Amino acid sequence: MPTLALHPSATVFVTGVNGLIGSHIADQLLARGYHVRGAVRDVEKSGWLTEYFENKHKGAKFELTAVPDMTVEGCYDNVVKGADGFVHVASPLTGTDPKVAIPIAVNGGLNALKAAAKTPSIKRVVYTSSSIASTFPKPNVEFSIDETSYNEEALKGVWDPPEDLKGLYIYAALKTETEKALWKWVGENQPNFVVNSVLPNANFGPVLVSEQQGAPSTIEWAKSAFTGEHFEMLAKRITPQWYIDTIDTALIHVGALIYSDVSSERLFAFAEPFNWNQLLAVYRKIYPERRFPKDLEGLGVDRCRVPNERAEEVLRWVKDGGQGWTRLEESLREMVRAFV
Repeated sequence: MPTLALHPSATVFVTGVNGLIGSHIADQLLARGYHVRGAVRDVEKSGWLTEYFENKHKGAKFELTAVPDMTVEGCYDNVVKGADGFVHVASPLTGTDPKVAIPIAVNGGLNALKAAAKTPSIKRVVYTSSSIASTFPKPNVEFSIDETSYNEEALKGVWDPPEDLKGLYIYAALKTETEKALWKWVGENQPNFVVNSVLPNANFGPVLVSEQQGAPSTIEWAKSAFTGEHFEMLAKRITPQWYIDTIDTALIHVGALIYSDVSSERLFAFAEPFNWNQLLAVYRKIYPERRFPKDLEGLGVDRCRVPNERAEEVLRWVKDGGQGWTRLEESLREMVRAFV
């Protein structure tokens, strides 16, 4: 086993802790004996999360702190004091003008690093990037990405994208520019803490508290295929790509945070490719009595070769039983319990 850089009882600051991935990261840290301080916009509105963790993790230390606007300079400076680790999950998504949205996202990410640099106790920082910061999915096209890959196509195309893909290009560009800016800052400033990034693809799997969180982020994609609501429209827009289980994503973040062996790395959290017909096949297997949308023609498959071996290695270090990727059927089985 690798060496621990952060030991249980250390305090970890987690942004976006009430979201899909942030809540799972906090859950997995608390289960391992770490203290968690979670940032949300409104502490009172997220009180359900404190109640949930107090009931689930007896004796664990979890607290919420308010950061109303993560784009304000110095927004984390006071609330991160005394923390040993920083997991920056939250990402501002503002407007449809890339001239506005991209700088806001970049500044939001840099605020995290600048706050960590002002906090002597911080030893480790993990940033939640995205698969789309490395490439767009390209069904049936054989190509490769590596640890140096960034979505240059998005950076060029965001200024004149296809109208129906404008939102996708803006999201891809802001995630790409933010991660590039973070690594540039690290190279120029040589901080006294280690930085790692995690690039997850589409997340399917259990939502921690579905009664409060609903079907957030890419869970909504899978729910649409399950219920049929807006499915045809969504399927035209979302092409075949890779997926990862929600808990696996959280565990890779935990590994990147606590193990000294993971240092200055980009971890590609890609479990395996999927397309809509594969989701529908699993649903029919689990619920043979239900009716689901018909299979779609000409979907293809994502043939991109990705450097995901290191992410799976880190996952095995931290996962109970030392297992690798959670398979699609298992992820969907856990997820759809909230839909029925």
